[in-house]
Amino acid sequence: MARPARRDILGEGPATVHLVARCHNGDYLLADAAVKAMLYMLLFTYKLVFGILVYHYCFMDNHIHLILYVPSTEALSKFIHQVLSQLARFINKRQKRKGQVFMDRCRTPVIQSGRRFLVTMRYLDKNPVRAGIVRRATEYEWSSYGYYAWGKHDDLIDPAPEWLGLHVLPTKRRKMYRELVNLLLGRGEQRLPEMSTWYFIGDPEWVVGRMRRAGLVRPRKPPDLF
Repeated sequence: MARPARRDILGEGPATVHLVARCHNGDYLLADAAVKAMLYMLLFTYKLVFGILVYHYCFMDNHIHLILYVPSTEALSKFIHQVLSQLARFINKRQKRKGQVFMDRCRTPVIQSGRRFLVTMRYLDKNPVRAGIVRRATEYEWSSYGYYAWGKHDDLIDPAPEWLGLHVLPTKRRKMYRELVNLLLGRGEQRLPEMSTWYFIGDPEWVVGRMRRAGLVRPRKPPDLF
């Protein structure tokens, strides 16, 4: 079955998506801290241009994770194009290379609101831990964990509604988020294909409903992640 158009998955209106952009051939083209800093600047610049909200991010050495609120499919496509094309030019110039930097198309599965949103945030924060780069999420510099867990200032982040809903007091919210990420043993430790390779992230019934609406084949039942 051919891969559906992004518009068929997101629809016409707003959506919250998990964007995954991978370097071509899995090359570690983002390992340089200056490249990650440029990515941060580009995201901040163009989210304002296209009305995007950045709820969460994690920059790895060969791929990028973002949780975004997008007002439309068109806005998302333009946002991706501007950020990745300019970053690719920066990388090629800095590293004195030529050729493709990113894979042809980003993955942008739609995220269900509620607990599955929080599960996706935790999954992103655990990415450097799963990769063996750090032992704990708090040790990794290039993610928004510090904002949500410790209140670290982060100009790029728009507070996620699900995180705000954890508690009315910021200190309690942060404590609850730290516990969600770090104290639920075995949760978020394994790689889950539905986080990046499926079209929807959510409860099984919700996923099946969205798949049917999009005219796609029903997937296998997603595991319980929470």
